[in-house]
This record gives sequence, C-alpha cells and structure tokens, in this order.
Amino acid sequence: MTEAHAIARPIVHIGFHKTATSWFQATVYPHAVSHSYVGRRAVRDTLLGGTAFEFDAAAARTALGAGEPRPPLICEEDLSGTLHIGLASGYVAKGVAERIAAALPGAQIVIFVRAQPTAALSWYVQYLREGGTASASAYLFPETHRHVGHGRPFMVPRFDFSQIDYRGLIETYDALFGCDNVHVYAYEAFAADRRGTIDRMCGELGLELGAVDFDTRPRNDSYRRVLLPFVRVANLLTSRGAPGKRALIHLPYWYAGRKELLKQVNRFGLLGRRPTPEGLLGRQTLDWIAQRFAANNRWLGKRMSLDLRQLGYPLDPPAVPVDPPAPPRWWRWTRN
Repeated sequence: MTEAHAIARPIVHIGFHKTATSWFQATVYPHAVSHSYVGRRAVRDTLLGGTAFEFDAAAARTALGAGEPRPPLICEEDLSGTLHIGLASGYVAKGVAERIAAALPGAQIVIFVRAQPTAALSWYVQYLREGGTASASAYLFPETHRHVGHGRPFMVPRFDFSQIDYRGLIETYDALFGCDNVHVYAYEAFAADRRGTIDRMCGELGLELGAVDFDTRPRNDSYRRVLLPFVRVANLLTSRGAPGKRALIHLPYWYAGRKELLKQVNRFGLLGRRPTPEGLLGRQTLDWIAQRFAANNRWLGKRMSLDLRQLGYPLDPPAVPVDPPAPPRWWRWTRN
C-alpha cells in the first residue's frame, strides 16, 4: 500500500458553482487510484434527495461506499447550494454540510472560490444557457427590477449575491470538520496552473491519480458577447429551463435544439470575444460588488493565506456608497 493509500480519507468537493467542477468530474477524479469516485447521480440521491427530515446517516455511508477499502471521492457543485434560488440556497448548503458531517465525519472538504465579478458574470451566462431571458442587471438585481416578495423571500426563485459570499459556508465547514480539513482553493490560481494546483491538492488530500489528460478546454464555454441578445430571444420560445423566466410560446424540443444550435454558432471567432465583467456588468455593478464583498474577501484572503487582490477579488469598497443598478423611474412600471 502506498503512503497516499495509507492516509486516504473521504474527499468531498462541494463546488462552488462555475469553478471548474465539471472539468474535475470528467477529467480528474475518475482517474483516482487511492479513492473510489462516486457518480453524481448517487451523490445527489444520497445527500440531496428525500425530505429535510428523512436523512439516514448510516444508510448514506453505505450508499457512498464509506466502508469500502478505498474511501469515497465526491464532487458535486450542488452541495454548495442550488443555482437561481436565492436566499434559500444558503439554507440548502448549510443543511447539506450537516448531512455530510453526519455521514462522513472524517472527510476532507474541497472548496473552490472565484472572484465575485467574474463569478457573477459566469452565473448569468449559465442562466442564459439554461433558458433565462432577463438582462444581466435584472438577473443580478431582481429586487430593483421586479416584485420578488420581500415579506416572503423564499417564494420567488431568483439570484442572490449571498450565493457567492463564501465566508458563511466556509465557516460552517470549518466548525464541522476543523479548519485543517477544509481546503480552499482559488479558481483563478487553478486556471493559471492546473497541473500545479492538482499536484498541491494531491499532496494535501492524500489523493493519488493515474494518468490525467490536462485538457484545458472548458466544459461550459461562455457565449460570445455579441451572441447574448440572440440567446435571450431564442429562450423566449421555450418555457423550459431557468426558474422565473419568460416565454412567448413553447416550441416542443426547442430547449435542447437551441442549446446545440447556439453551441455550434458560438464557435465562430467572427462573433467577437467573450464578455468581460466591465463590458457586460458595468462600472456601477462592479462598484456595488466591491462594496458588498470587500470585508469578507479580506477575511477570505487571511483564511487562504493568499493575496486575493492580484487574482481580481475586490478588497476595497468604493470611496462613495453605491446603490444597486435599477431601471429608470419612468420604466419601473414593468416590475409588474
């Protein structure tokens, strides 16, 4: 038995969303030799299935293969919360953390974080990929663009910036597993040096891998900037997809069809570059994001012992407080 096998413990990679989890699921973890990679369907059924009151930790351990010679290796971004459900996502993520602690108390937790400006942009493009129809501003700031039920915040599915505020969930896992067992990595450092990041992970986690093809092609490539208005129009022709979207008509099979069509069109370089936070979100949104996340990002940098400023994380709030973007006053009747 190798040293990596001797010290191997369960590994649970929880996301966050849009931090290359799909790439890890397809390219890296299936090649583990020190651990047994658990398929996503089994992970979802075991840790996310059932009602809030039906979880059986002993049954979950068995389903995940915790008693097998090789400990389980899990990678599922929905463990960190669910896209497009706003404040409710945090409750899901906290409850799932408690389930993981009950089923796999000796696990090592892997968390990837991403600078909020690019994370917000990436979440919005994913929303469009899933059939969304709103503008970037309306998606990111729904409370200023439509009635969202302030007295009943879980009633309306929507994005909420708390979903990319990493501190609360990291602190939850620190309390459940101990800081030494919660490994936080920056997506930007991984994107710059995939091999180096994975070598570091193997050393810290006791993970041993077979041959890995470090294919740098993204699994969910961003739409090009000029294509985004056409994506929104195409999404009006299907009622499937992202919650809270609009549809003019539902064309059967168009949801899958337009996804493949857009994927093919997106390959043409003549359509220009991918969107940037500055170009798509605008300065007011970026200043508001800095205002919202500066303090917690400074905490995050200390927690990771990393200079996050160089990686694009906002660490300083704007000199003057910034209001969230909102439609012109004369256009606010459309909130209805």
